[in-house]
Amino acid sequence: MLRGLRNICLLLLLLGGGNTYAQIFKPKDKAEDLYNEALREQQKKNYARAAELGKQAFSHRSNDADIAFLTARMYLLSGNGLEGRKYIKATLEAAPKYREAYFTAINLEMQAKQYYEALCFAEDGLNQFPTDRELIVKKLTILQLMDRMSAAGNYIGEMVEKLPYDTALKRYYIDHYLYAGNYYKKKDIPSLAAESYRKVLTTYPGNEEAREALLALNISTGGYYYALDQLNAELQKNQRSYDLLMKKLGILQEMHNYAEAIHTVNTILKYYPNDAKARKLNTELRMEAGGYYANTDPYMLYESVIEKNPGNREALNKLIGLSMSRGAYREALNWINRGLRSSPNDRKLLSQKLDVLEFDRKFTEAALLAEKIYRQQPTTSNRDRMTDLKIASGREFLVQEQYDLAMNEFEAVLKVDPGNIQALNNIINRYTLQRKYPAAIATIDKAMARYPDNEDFILKKAGILAEAGRYEEAAIITMYLHEKHPGNAVYTANLAEFRLAAGRALQQNEEYDLARIQFMEALAADSANLEALNYLINLEAAAGQYDNALKYVAQAFRNDKKGGASRDMMMKQASILQQKGDYAEAARITRLLMNGYPYTKKFKDAHIESLMAAGVDFSRKNQPDSAIQRFDAILKLDPKDSLALHYATNIMAGKKAYDSALVYIDQSLKYYPDNEQMLRKKVEMLESKSMYAEAALYADTLLRKYPGSANRDYAHFLKSKTLRNQFGLFYLNSTYDYTDSKYNIATVEYRRFFNRGSFAGRINYAGRQQGTGVQGEAEMYYTHSKRFYSYAFAAVANKIAFPKLRAGYSLFATLPKETEAELGIRYLNADSSTSISGVTSLAKQFGDFWVNGRAYFISEESDFYTSLNLTTRYYMNNRQDYLALIAGLGTSPDDRSRLINFPKLSGLLTRSVGAGYQRTFQYRNTLGIYGTWINQKITDTDFQNQYDIYITFQRKF
Repeated sequence: MLRGLRNICLLLLLLGGGNTYAQIFKPKDKAEDLYNEALREQQKKNYARAAELGKQAFSHRSNDADIAFLTARMYLLSGNGLEGRKYIKATLEAAPKYREAYFTAINLEMQAKQYYEALCFAEDGLNQFPTDRELIVKKLTILQLMDRMSAAGNYIGEMVEKLPYDTALKRYYIDHYLYAGNYYKKKDIPSLAAESYRKVLTTYPGNEEAREALLALNISTGGYYYALDQLNAELQKNQRSYDLLMKKLGILQEMHNYAEAIHTVNTILKYYPNDAKARKLNTELRMEAGGYYANTDPYMLYESVIEKNPGNREALNKLIGLSMSRGAYREALNWINRGLRSSPNDRKLLSQKLDVLEFDRKFTEAALLAEKIYRQQPTTSNRDRMTDLKIASGREFLVQEQYDLAMNEFEAVLKVDPGNIQALNNIINRYTLQRKYPAAIATIDKAMARYPDNEDFILKKAGILAEAGRYEEAAIITMYLHEKHPGNAVYTANLAEFRLAAGRALQQNEEYDLARIQFMEALAADSANLEALNYLINLEAAAGQYDNALKYVAQAFRNDKKGGASRDMMMKQASILQQKGDYAEAARITRLLMNGYPYTKKFKDAHIESLMAAGVDFSRKNQPDSAIQRFDAILKLDPKDSLALHYATNIMAGKKAYDSALVYIDQSLKYYPDNEQMLRKKVEMLESKSMYAEAALYADTLLRKYPGSANRDYAHFLKSKTLRNQFGLFYLNSTYDYTDSKYNIATVEYRRFFNRGSFAGRINYAGRQQGTGVQGEAEMYYTHSKRFYSYAFAAVANKIAFPKLRAGYSLFATLPKETEAELGIRYLNADSSTSISGVTSLAKQFGDFWVNGRAYFISEESDFYTSLNLTTRYYMNNRQDYLALIAGLGTSPDDRSRLINFPKLSGLLTRSVGAGYQRTFQYRNTLGIYGTWINQKITDTDFQNQYDIYITFQRKF
């Protein structure tokens, strides 16, 4: 029945019509203007005006779910719900998952008192959101308004069983049966009203409303014995209750049971001796009893007749009739049983007893009695009544989950009526409830052997096979029905669903090829089945078969006549194109979605994602300009997008467009002021622009927010870049193996840094036997461009220990692949000797190693000779520190330790080997120590050795 209802609901929705795919996304600014104006009118509570504006907007963009929903809701709020029908149907066609639209649709129909249509929408909503409590309650309310109390009770009971942990649903269960009890009470159906109240008390025994209502009902209908049973049960818990005792007294008085009534009033007086009402009733009851018995109750008369003549049948029939008329069914049953003791096969008494048991819902006892009557008189009517009662008894046992007892009843029916469809169906249901699917199927097969053309059994078998996970068999059976009735929507839908279920199971077991076959079979059964298309699209996309996936997308568009699934399918299409690498087309589609539905966030997010994928791809392909266009487009839509800001910053930094990179960084820090990565990027960009003071300030901020060794080291480095002054101390100690003299030089240096380099002044001191040597030096490094810089020096000294005059100049050029070349000149005047030298060198970086080879071409008066020097450094600690190895051949004009002896050493074969280590602390304190061994060939057989120790200390400030 529910499946049929869903089909009717679907038919109602289809009547709403729809527009084509192309119309959905055709941008129309007029629609947006009208929509926004309608929203403003809604805020002013001008609902009629808002509805009219929504209607106009809808005429421009008829497949916009947001516009359609707003229009329908405004008609509802303006009290003109029927006008809103068209728009709510359009909403659900465009967006079947639009939850709020279902509530508006229901409310529209309820406002018009079209409860059947409201129920359709509730069913559709529950198909999309099966456990939504609000929709469950809506359906329950509609069923109540339709006076379908039994269906409402079954439904809320089913939902409570399905969602046992939802306490709110249990409250709605209680409220429903209170409502149903009052409904049946007004309709004057006391038996159903009483049953409803009893269901409340079964679930919640303490419910005062149900207890009072049931008691009043029993009293009003003459069911005094039931009322007394209820009151006595409550008095066992509270035997001194004044109200309960008074109610019991009233019932006994109505029953003319004066003896028990007088006993009850005495009990009241025992507990409440000063109660005036009880004292008054004590007297009135005795007077009333006297008058009653004086007039002689007919019941008492017939009872006295039976006492004197137990076999008087007329008196017995009167007593049974009087008991029944008073609602005293148990008393009537006692009289019937009394009669049966003397006449056990009396048909009339047996029939009366059967009526009483059935009315009292004692189906099992009634069924046993009906079976006895049938054996005595095996007529068709007796057989039918027996089978009906056996089935009712069996159903009661099923509800109580006493499956074996239920089975006994149904099998008893089949013994006398082997083809009883109700019994067969209930046996099948019993096995299905217990998940005994083989037994259920075996029973269906027996039923089908008897009723081969009963399609309900065929369909039921398919359903059980599917529930048992045997989807392929279920599909084969349903295929038979589908081919027999090709136009039957139910069979088509079931066949497609079973194929889908089989595919889902195979997919879960990672049997993707077999799953694909099932989904294709589902599509063959129902070419417009969107779920099958979705599964096939997902499978093909996951397998990398993007063209196949796009073919299924195109099929979904062709089948989607209403356009309801177009948006979701376009999203899927864009996703596949993105996976395929067609980022431009993916972005185009997501842009259409975003423009068509500007207030739907997911479409905007999808467009941003497409642009991001395109931007990253262009970055990977080293196309920075194309990439930056995509990231800028993202930032127009969402200025806070951290990923776009990150990529854009990196691209600009890679292009060395530091100002542009800083713009993106500042935008990022505006929204994410504590972003460590962007704070560091800002420091790096400022450093790259040689803005060391600003970089140092941001480095301090970075360190305060994110303390750590790396950030601390960076802050020290940048701080050192802001220091312009440096103080240095140097000490050179030279010893010889051919003399006891020591040659020591102490140096004090001041250096000043400026943007293009540095200049320094030094004073060198050397103590000798003949006096103290003093030398003054000036030195400069100057950067001309990114490729060239110069080095120049000049030194003047007295003639003790130092050359009288030294000067030099070198031009350095930076070459590709971390290579540097030097070309220079040196001038030296020492004692009576003057030399001029040419200098050339080549340096190369190899990872952490740096190698420099230098050659001096020395011209001294009429002599010409060369000196060679090779220096290797291994850098450590971010190139702050290094180990050095130095080898030399000859004496160079830059060798401080031997310049005073330069004329004497000219032309001698001199070899030197040295090693050193330099360490920098916090980028401002530098300590170095070097040791050198020099071997000089004096004659063919004589050599002399010199040993140098050189210590340096420099500090920036």
